[in-house]
Amino acid sequence: MSNTPQKPAGTTRVISEELGEKLVVGEITPAEFLGLSQEMLYQIATRGHEMLKTGKFQDALDIFKGLVAASPYDSVFHCNLASTYAHLENYAEAKDEYTRALELNIGNVDALVGRSELLLREGNVNGAVQDIQSALKLDPEAKRENTKRARATLTMLQKAGKAK
Repeated sequence: MSNTPQKPAGTTRVISEELGEKLVVGEITPAEFLGLSQEMLYQIATRGHEMLKTGKFQDALDIFKGLVAASPYDSVFHCNLASTYAHLENYAEAKDEYTRALELNIGNVDALVGRSELLLREGNVNGAVQDIQSALKLDPEAKRENTKRARATLTMLQKAGKAK
């Protein structure tokens, strides 16, 4: 008997023709095709957030790109990808992803706030104020950190006479 470690026996997954067709025509997501639950995807997203917090932006980008590919209709994953792009100073991509997140869920407060900050960066104060006001309507008590930041931004814009 050899001391060489043995490779585990490969497993072959049989994929039904029906499931394959559903994937091709867009009736199911790649995550559903692969049997990945929402819980599993959000566990992966938690790891992506850890990467962001520790400054491992490229790792976070890889994770969130993968999540968006696996579950393309999840607004939260698009928002996370947008935030990662913003950390990497890829502002055009960040704005596109925030916008996509909002197309999927207009009530995504984090996407509204994130996009408002990018609009301000571009000098689009009116667009930014619209997004901030929408976020504040959805979270009037500013329970979310992003909404607190948006409220402070709106107050500064109002004091500067740039917003009503």
